Amino acid sequence: MTTSTHDRADSLLKLLWRTERLEAFPRTGWQVCGVSDPESVAAHSFGVAVVALWLADHLDQPVDTERVLRIALIHDLPEAMLTDLPRPVKDRLGAEACRNAEAQAADELFDPDLSQWRQNHDDYVAAQTLEAQLVKSADKIQMLAKALQYHVEHRGRTERFFADRSRYQDYGITLVAEIYDRLFERFDQGDWFYAGFR
Repeated sequence: MTTSTHDRADSLLKLLWRTERLEAFPRTGWQVCGVSDPESVAAHSFGVAVVALWLADHLDQPVDTERVLRIALIHDLPEAMLTDLPRPVKDRLGAEACRNAEAQAADELFDPDLSQWRQNHDDYVAAQTLEAQLVKSADKIQMLAKALQYHVEHRGRTERFFADRSRYQDYGITLVAEIYDRLFERFDQGDWFYAGFR
C-alpha cells in the first residue's frame, strides 16, 4: 500500500473510532426526563434516517433522496465530539455558543476529503433546502415518537415534549404537519403500539 492509500484508510478508521462512541452516548434529554436506559445517539440517528427516507418517498414533490439520507446520517455526528447536550444546557449556553461549538466539532471531525459531508451538515444547520427541512422534521418526528413511546410505557416524564405544538416547525410541508398532528392526537389518547411484533 502507498502512503496515500494508508492515509485514506486511516481517515476512515479514525472516523469510525470517533463516531462509534455515539452507540454508547445516551440521548441525555431522556435522562433529564427520568428515562432509564434511553436510546443512544446512534439509535436516534438511525431512526431519523428511516423517518427521513419515508418522508422523501411519500412527498408529493421532487426531492433528492440521496441527499436526504446523507444529511440524516451525519446530522448528529458532531455529537461524537460534544456529547448530546440536552435542551436546558443549550438554553443556558446560548444558541451562538452551541452553534460555534458544533462548527468546531464538525471542523475537527470532517477531514478535508469529507468536504461534502461538511456541506451536508451545514445544510442541516441552516435548514434552507427541502432536503434539510425534511431531515429537521424527521429529527423532531423521531423524537416525538420516542417521547410518546416512553410516556405510554411510564418510563419518564416526557409529557413536556407535547406541551406546545407550535414548537415543531413543519416548514410548510403538509405531510409533516399531518404527522405532528397525529402524534399529538396519539399523546392525548395515551396510544402507542404494542411492543411485540405484529
